[in-house]
Amino acid sequence: MKFVLFHGAFGSPESNWLPELKDKLESLGQEVIVPKFPSESWDDITKDGQDIPSKNQTLEHWLAVFDLILKQLPKDEPLCFVGHSLGPLFILHAVAKWNIQLDSAIFVSPFMENLHKTWQIDLVNKTFYKTDFDFEKLKKLIPISYVLYSDDDPYVDKQYSLEFAHALNSSPIFVRRAGHMNSEVNLNDFPLVLDLCISRLDLALYQRYITLREKLGLVDYVRTNQGSSVKVDAQDALGEGVFRFRHLQNSGFYTLFTGLSSFWDPDSQYMKDARAAAKKGKKLTRVIVAKNIEDLKSDSTCEQVKKDIEAGIVIYVCLYQDIKNDVAVPDFGITDDNYVCLVPYDEKTNTVKEIELNSTTEGMEKARKWKEIILKKATKIIDPDKDIFTFIQSHT
Repeated sequence: MKFVLFHGAFGSPESNWLPELKDKLESLGQEVIVPKFPSESWDDITKDGQDIPSKNQTLEHWLAVFDLILKQLPKDEPLCFVGHSLGPLFILHAVAKWNIQLDSAIFVSPFMENLHKTWQIDLVNKTFYKTDFDFEKLKKLIPISYVLYSDDDPYVDKQYSLEFAHALNSSPIFVRRAGHMNSEVNLNDFPLVLDLCISRLDLALYQRYITLREKLGLVDYVRTNQGSSVKVDAQDALGEGVFRFRHLQNSGFYTLFTGLSSFWDPDSQYMKDARAAAKKGKKLTRVIVAKNIEDLKSDSTCEQVKKDIEAGIVIYVCLYQDIKNDVAVPDFGITDDNYVCLVPYDEKTNTVKEIELNSTTEGMEKARKWKEIILKKATKIIDPDKDIFTFIQSHT
């Protein structure tokens, strides 16, 4: 899913709850775009007076900016648009103009017509007002949508938002005493909008999020003295790994066991986020644990090593037979030295069992010991082609 977030009048990508929403969606492995549209400052508009038209914030200018954004949106990927205040009205203009097929949309404090509150707001919004859209067309292009409204919004009376919801067959959601749902009421984090966004993700990712954040409380338990241990399925663990890379503080140590080559993908989101963390200066080490020497010649292994080294990840290789008697789980990862992800290997079926996420003292001590043993047996790779060839020759 790709998300596009739209700010409102006098706004910016850094305003209200947009930055926090962007960060949390990205931590879940989603791609988020927050365009910056031309806007005026309240003081400048007030100084010029109500007879001077808005120079920057006009529908024409906003459409011109979005035209560039639109070229970044792949046609075959689901889209969710999230807009605040003027943002929802502009979404309708953009969707109607370019026939953009959305998966869903979330409209916060929306309206379509003159609000008759302050002349400054009406002045900058003037070119956007429109109530005669082809709503039958829009309902097909926006099949699922939500409208969030409040009972004490100082700018948008609730009837405007309810009319917006009715026109699009949106699901109205009443948020009590939330004002304009912006930073004026200290709403810099908006969990309700995040939850609505997450509800549009694939089931596995949604289950992971709910399980790890609310039921398991991983973020909390890894900070406790005694820690905890929990088992999840493979897909949820990969998602948790993406989350960890997005929030990596210092360093990480990870093995990649070639016996589970069908489980690992060099171009997966998990691997991409690992490389992104390394490029940001985090210290990442990966050891390719080869089940047999021939695995080091495979295209996927070579691709993995080259891409990791290019990103700044320190790479080692070692043979499984050299550590088999001392390391019970050849595929594991230690994050920030306080949390380990264990990927048990079923040697009979070459498959991944239930994955364990562990932050107990005992679990961490065991993982650190395995790390020490592996590094003593491993060979560092600087030049992928040359060093792996030399390693293969010396172990054949």
